[in-house]
Amino acid sequence: MIAPAALALLLLGPPPGGEIKTGVRWEKSFDSALKKARSQGKPVMVDFWAEWCGWCHRLDKTTYVDPLVVRLSEEFVPVKVNTEGGPKEAGIALRYLVSDLPTIAFLSPSGRMLQKITGYQGPGQFPLTMEKAREVAAKVMAWEGAIDRDSKDAAALLGLGMHLFDQESYDDSRELLEKAVRLDDALPSSDRKQGRLFLAVILKSYDKEYSKAERLLKQALSLKPESGYDPKLLYVLGKTYLAWGKPQQAREALQEILRAHADSTLAERARETLIALDHKKDR
Repeated sequence: MIAPAALALLLLGPPPGGEIKTGVRWEKSFDSALKKARSQGKPVMVDFWAEWCGWCHRLDKTTYVDPLVVRLSEEFVPVKVNTEGGPKEAGIALRYLVSDLPTIAFLSPSGRMLQKITGYQGPGQFPLTMEKAREVAAKVMAWEGAIDRDSKDAAALLGLGMHLFDQESYDDSRELLEKAVRLDDALPSSDRKQGRLFLAVILKSYDKEYSKAERLLKQALSLKPESGYDPKLLYVLGKTYLAWGKPQQAREALQEILRAHADSTLAERARETLIALDHKKDR
């Protein structure tokens, strides 16, 4: 028996333009998309849009009907969120810091950010974005799975926390990094230094918790052996003291970079900051 759609095509011919375009199949709601993603173990692809957004409609007419994009979309759970559709949709957009349209976010089944792009991408570029998102999803979902199996897996907590830092998901990153730092005794020194560095940056820049950031940075600097993270730790320590209103301590941290890490890429920045401090002192 011939399917109705195929029969219509035989009787009526193709539509204007000569071809039938089938596009990405979108879930009906964000909640249903997350539920499906968890049950199928797939990442989520969220298209944030609004009726007035011309580039959003262009995505629908070009990118989302491209055969390669449609095929790759089957490895995700796609869903559209109308940022002006109501309070719930607006809340979802706020949660993922969507300020410009179109924005396309790729999420893990748990709803954590994998990557986010803003602006129109055509069918030539968007498949590369999807493939990258798929690679990131594999790493993030592996970390999430490890944490589900063992909530004290320091390596997974650290990896996921640093990824979310890169995605500017600072609240989630802080929570994971704080757990990692408490549990990371068995990790290599460089990993322990890195985790404390990232957490200190959040505490200094995002939370203004300068004393906590100082304690973490000094703790990381005490870990042996030294590594390439040491000048970074000293530089952030100096910047923490500056933000804290402690210029003398800042000067000492920056001078230590010049003394012990003169070949570091941060040496010049430390020197420039010291010169600015001296000029400010002379005023």
